[in-house]
Amino acid sequence: MTAPGLIWAAVRHRPLPHLLQLALMAFATGLIVLMMLVSHQLQQRAARDAAAVDMVIGAPGSPLQLALAAIYHVDNPTGNIPYEAAQRWAAHRLVAQAVPVALGDSAGGFRIVGTTPEFLALYGATLAEGRVFAGPMEAVIGAEVAASGLAVGGQFAGAHGLSAGGATHDRHRYRVVGSMAATGTVLDRLILTSLHSVWLQHAPDGAPHHDEHEHEHEHEHEHEHEHEH
Repeated sequence: MTAPGLIWAAVRHRPLPHLLQLALMAFATGLIVLMMLVSHQLQQRAARDAAAVDMVIGAPGSPLQLALAAIYHVDNPTGNIPYEAAQRWAAHRLVAQAVPVALGDSAGGFRIVGTTPEFLALYGATLAEGRVFAGPMEAVIGAEVAASGLAVGGQFAGAHGLSAGGATHDRHRYRVVGSMAATGTVLDRLILTSLHSVWLQHAPDGAPHHDEHEHEHEHEHEHEHEHEH
């Protein structure tokens, strides 16, 4: 009897174990393919989130934590840097563009980022509705934030910390003035506002704004001239 004949005879004699083996092999192959697809998508997402950022400057600490907090917004900030230091780096001759970010608050599970309108340009964002923030306590929301129920014209209060349960800032409420179209990046999950708005939430009554950086986690996204976009 030939080898194929022997194999077929064995399968006919004990079909269940062989069918189980085939099913397990098919399941394992499918699982490997799925893991490869998910890994590829995560790599693409991470690359898109960091594509426009050449350098992040922040407080001393873990470089990985700094990148995760300032670029991917999935970790806590490493600490504060003085506002004067941020200005000095922004004026460096090798820096083509510096975009500040002030972190530390959230709303409804979405992180609030104090920054400048240039932050939207880093991700090629466009507005689906409304306009970019300009005055104090104005906010622009990402596509996933808008899908949660917030809309242009609505108001919300920020909460201290990056997870649910933080103390709510009731002194000043944000007003949504714009909603961004989906970008497929971390921007979809962010609430953007001005640095001044974040400072207002944390500064003691009557404190001058130029000292308020001490209450914020401020970082700089920088672009060197050699990598200008």
